[in-house]
Amino acid sequence: MLYAGLVTTAAALVVLGLIIIFSSLIHVRQVLVTAAENGARVAALTGDTQTVQEAVANTLQEAKLPQTYHGQTLWTVSSTSVTNGPAQPEAKVTIQYQAPILFPNLFRALGHPYSLPVTIPLSVTASATNETYFTGPPN
Repeated sequence: MLYAGLVTTAAALVVLGLIIIFSSLIHVRQVLVTAAENGARVAALTGDTQTVQEAVANTLQEAKLPQTYHGQTLWTVSSTSVTNGPAQPEAKVTIQYQAPILFPNLFRALGHPYSLPVTIPLSVTASATNETYFTGPPN
């Protein structure tokens, strides 16, 4: 009877841990989508890559997403790529991010020989209609 209770408790903890892990990944992805959309809007209006990267960086910093985790760099400004120009009808912004896992040793703590990766790579792309394509570069 005691053994069954321990197994049930362990299974419940694993399920709870997985729910928390996937919830945090969904949150990180949503922040990345917002940052990419903000960057795409800036790219559509200004066409300046540095301004776009600053807009993305500001959004990620305001959301308090970590830039490093256990000594590993999760995101840098150069992780943001911009496809834009006067001949492009669409401005596209892509963000690469290494999302940290909250409990990478969840399974190992319960005696399983394998653990989860420390980070999971996420990539998000957003686009906006390029204003400079239709109106010319800003003055």
